[in-house]
Amino acid sequence: MAAKRLNPDDLEELLAHYRSERRRLNFQLEQVRQAISDLKAVREGKPVSKRVASTSPAKKTTRRKPGRRKKREIKDGGYRLNPWDLMVIELIRSKDRLLPKEDIMAHAHKWAAKNEPKMSKEEVEAKVTRTLQKLSGKRGELGTHRTGLRRGYHYGIKDWF
Repeated sequence: MAAKRLNPDDLEELLAHYRSERRRLNFQLEQVRQAISDLKAVREGKPVSKRVASTSPAKKTTRRKPGRRKKREIKDGGYRLNPWDLMVIELIRSKDRLLPKEDIMAHAHKWAAKNEPKMSKEEVEAKVTRTLQKLSGKRGELGTHRTGLRRGYHYGIKDWF
């Protein structure tokens, strides 16, 4: 073993194994010492002390009851909408129809050129995607519909659905 070179990962694994083995042997040693002291106490006629666990009791885990998951409820109010959220909602309201993501994206690029000129095209697309996911999912401001005629979802105001 001494002639074999160990890489750092193997060395750490070996050290962990030896530490684990040392803990196990120390535990066994304590058990043997306790048994010896109990036997000496019995021999001398003294009452044997009850063993007390040296570790804390295991935490009780509460498991989820089987069955269907509760539907997530959409929270009212909360935080203020950011300018991107307002831009998307106002666009859909002004067009007064369901809009696919590509139409929203085209308007967002024009809006970002005026309001956020330093943002790249990829950053604008990421921002709009996050906004649509937030407004149609967690926030519940927008509803989605798949027509089947065009790719992707069509977004509209939740009251329209």
